[in-house]
Amino acid sequence: MTIGTPQLIGIDKIPLRVTHPKHLVPASKNASGEALVSLGEKIGVESTLRSGSFEDAMLRALDRVSGDQQRASDLIQTAITEPGSVDVHDITIAQAKASMSLNISRTVLNRLVQGWKDLINTR
Repeated sequence: MTIGTPQLIGIDKIPLRVTHPKHLVPASKNASGEALVSLGEKIGVESTLRSGSFEDAMLRALDRVSGDQQRASDLIQTAITEPGSVDVHDITIAQAKASMSLNISRTVLNRLVQGWKDLINTR
């Protein structure tokens, strides 16, 4: 008797795999940054309205930051392996977008921690 693992299927019938108990990504091994970003854009406003927890909102935001960084990395790798297939400006824009999203998320998290510390220290 063989026991198989359950398979998660997304809304658009794409198999998903669990990389973290709260993160679902496309099951393909070469899930590019574009795929991860587009997955977040497909979810968009509906999930924001449906989600009630701050934790879910932060996890989605961090997934989007990760997707931006992965997309920039994929573009660089494509430019190295297939010169001329990717425009240099696209790489620069992707890197700037990834850097900006990382800096914004770092600032938000730092302010959350500082706010929490201020709340704890207030008597």
